[in-house]
Amino acid sequence: MPLALQAASNEYIGWLQLEANRSPNTVRAYDSEIRKLLGFLAGKGHSLTVDGLRHEDLRAYQQYLAGRLKSPASRARALVAIRSWLRWIAREGLIERDLSNGITLPKLEERLPKPIDPDELTRLLAALPHETVMEKRDRALVQFLVSTGCRISEALALDRTDFPRSGSRLVVTGKGSKQRSVYLTGDARAAMEEYLNAREDACLAMFINFDRSAGDDRERRLTAAGARYIVKQIRRELGAWSFKSPHVARHTAATTLLEVTGGDVRLVQEVLGHANLNTLQGYTKIVDSRKQEAYRLYQEFLDRKKKA
Repeated sequence: MPLALQAASNEYIGWLQLEANRSPNTVRAYDSEIRKLLGFLAGKGHSLTVDGLRHEDLRAYQQYLAGRLKSPASRARALVAIRSWLRWIAREGLIERDLSNGITLPKLEERLPKPIDPDELTRLLAALPHETVMEKRDRALVQFLVSTGCRISEALALDRTDFPRSGSRLVVTGKGSKQRSVYLTGDARAAMEEYLNAREDACLAMFINFDRSAGDDRERRLTAAGARYIVKQIRRELGAWSFKSPHVARHTAATTLLEVTGGDVRLVQEVLGHANLNTLQGYTKIVDSRKQEAYRLYQEFLDRKKKA
């Protein structure tokens, strides 16, 4: 009996969760994109079996996405999920041919990360208020993100007990439940100590929501939306215009680490928890451009000396 595409999809999603150990967000995104493909095929009267799948079906779906999704990045995300599924089907021997080579990803415009300007970062960290407990939390969160380069999801998953009693090392859990060590600068550790010592609540979470409507005092963990709001407020009140989101702090940490380590990409990969070195190419280009600008200014300085 021919295997249904839905059954093949279910098996693949199970494999992503249990064996590939992909993050819940990735699993949900891939499941959603495959469901959209199956819905498209059903609307075209497809048999919805693995054996019945053809290259022309996939080309038709790519044309459909091109008309529906104007953003090349959005189309690429959808097609990456489908291509991965098709490769898995072929690898598992569920189909005789690998149809993934029929998936063509759109060419994406190169978008370099935008870290906070070094001078602006210095002014921002010095200007962060810390009179109230809420202000102490906001300063501790910013200092933590800039110090460690953590994803906001990694920071918000931390508990108070994760804070080191001594030293600067703590462990975070990243994508795919992979753990890694990150390190706090002296300023970051001091800001976090001040914040934690000022708290009088029973919540286990490291970073909490101070909105009392959040419910039980023990369940007030700060959300990603709450963290984005904090950054928005800081950006507006302190004029830190390049601090557009919590993720910008990660870009800033990566770029700074590359500069101070002389371009040690492997080290930065370990600190940030990136699985692929290619992800760091954008940061290296930023550092290279800063070096080029420094040498240009140096040459101008020498030229002025010659004329003097």
